[in-house]
Amino acid sequence: MDSLFNFIEQQCAKYNIDESHGVKHAKGTMMRANEILFSLTGISEEERKMILYASALHDTCDSKYTPVNEAANEIGFFLRSQHWLPQDINALINIVTSMSYSKLKKSFPSGQIEFPNHGKWQRAYHVARHADLLEGYIVARCVMYNQHLFPEKTDDEHWQRASELFSERVFTYISDGWIFLPTAINIATSLEQEALKCLKERSMNWPEPVINEIKN
Repeated sequence: MDSLFNFIEQQCAKYNIDESHGVKHAKGTMMRANEILFSLTGISEEERKMILYASALHDTCDSKYTPVNEAANEIGFFLRSQHWLPQDINALINIVTSMSYSKLKKSFPSGQIEFPNHGKWQRAYHVARHADLLEGYIVARCVMYNQHLFPEKTDDEHWQRASELFSERVFTYISDGWIFLPTAINIATSLEQEALKCLKERSMNWPEPVINEIKN
């Protein structure tokens, strides 16, 4: 995994991707995806690899940080160096550029969720997307991103915004149908309790993701 995370670190430096969406988040998203994978059956090595790499790479091709076409080309160049097939590279880029909650939300003006069709990679898409949403329960990431966007604001303002975002968005992921995989629901339920505690205590607790046992 060293080459993958070296690439992500390089892209974070190039595009000023702050730590709320940086290497630690990439590792955390991969960790959550791996946890979901344990509960699924019939996962091929090809699908597993797609899920793990998409989970880790998704924010290196996000329009809030990068010019998407340029970043996608750089991901493609990296994956070719890792001997990925062209069609699999295209599939991964299609997944990571259609995972964003905020972009998906804007594309459903009626409120009816209709996820994009990724064909044989549909399950891979949903596992990676769920993993990213689970990372959204980390309060520290929300506060850090607000600090990145609005460094002139006070701590009180950053924590107030975090509280509002969790109430309006994160804590509705399950009820609104964004999280529906059973294992992800179980994980989210636990993470919600930790998030409530962090919001109450203004805690920036963010445990280091454990990915040592995830094989490449």
